[in-house]
Amino acid sequence: MSFTGSCLRIGTIRSSFCHGRWVRWRCLAGAWSGRRGETMRSRETPAALQGTAQSAVLEVQGVTKRYGSFLAVADVSFSLERGQVLGMLGPNGAGKTTIICTILGLVAPDAGQIRIAGIDARQDAREALRHVGALVESPTFYPYLTGRENLRILALLRNVPEMRITEVLELVGLAERAEQRVGTYSLGMRQRLAIAAAVLHCPLLLILDEPTNGLDPHGIVEVRELIRGLAANGQTILLCSHVLAEVQQVCSHVLILDRGRVVAQGAIDTLLAGDHAVFLRTPVPERVRALCAMTPWLRLLAEDGNVLHLAVPSTCEEEFAQLLLTEQIPVLELSRHSQTLERLFLETTSRSGKRSGNHPLRRGRLEWWRLVKGQEK
Repeated sequence: MSFTGSCLRIGTIRSSFCHGRWVRWRCLAGAWSGRRGETMRSRETPAALQGTAQSAVLEVQGVTKRYGSFLAVADVSFSLERGQVLGMLGPNGAGKTTIICTILGLVAPDAGQIRIAGIDARQDAREALRHVGALVESPTFYPYLTGRENLRILALLRNVPEMRITEVLELVGLAERAEQRVGTYSLGMRQRLAIAAAVLHCPLLLILDEPTNGLDPHGIVEVRELIRGLAANGQTILLCSHVLAEVQQVCSHVLILDRGRVVAQGAIDTLLAGDHAVFLRTPVPERVRALCAMTPWLRLLAEDGNVLHLAVPSTCEEEFAQLLLTEQIPVLELSRHSQTLERLFLETTSRSGKRSGNHPLRRGRLEWWRLVKGQEK
């Protein structure tokens, strides 16, 4: 096998999405240009992004993808500005992997447009992917080579200087283990080495797909802190994760998918700052349902027997209490709490209500309050 062919094996992984076939995954080192000796053009700001303080590094517009009769992604649109960290969430089969594969050029969408650093990724994939680094699923390295040697092979393909290898090893906390064979690394260390490989060429956009998957608690904390450090340094990141607490701690924005469609997106602070969740237990749930139908600001989120999950704006709490008194609705139990990313996820994904173990109405009450005088439990 030629030197180039051997090197490319580093970026080759088995993709479950591709039905067990081996694919050339050009993510760890960004998209390989196919020509050795090129300069690190990813260090430069593209002309499309120059002159603006806040420009979209990634734009996904109306992307749709079908596999036969199965609609994997339906008219998905979102953008990622410079310096933002976007968490992409969704149940299994929601379309997250398909979106990532279309961005990386591994899957061609049936419709829609993807622009990376202002470059049309479908018309000029090679140029667009120069600005991308990615870690998807489990990284593959030569186990008999050291961490530094593995990075050196990738650096040769993009003419990255040795000094940059040292920089990224220090960045991910592997400087002291750089001369040890990767075969001796823990899973968490290999994940950090993969992130080092992904940022080796200073990409504008870093894509991380389940970076903490399979890690022990210590490994999860290490990778999470690394991502937070990258974000603090202004790295634009698209993070796909099933760990909601991780997304809430690391990300500035969130995109929630369900059955191939966007069901919620925006800044996390904005999405969580609106309504308060209220749990109401009453012997007359049908009257509360009627009340929701007549009251514009009162929303019924879910119902489980005589327990109702309501969304009440924080500015309307007293009005809600007065409404219960006026309508003479008996209250057996009442509690409220602020919105969390977990509850937002459960409320916006259509399958959440079918999971009895995770149903929001079966969760413990976080804060008790009495709104209706004279009505005891």
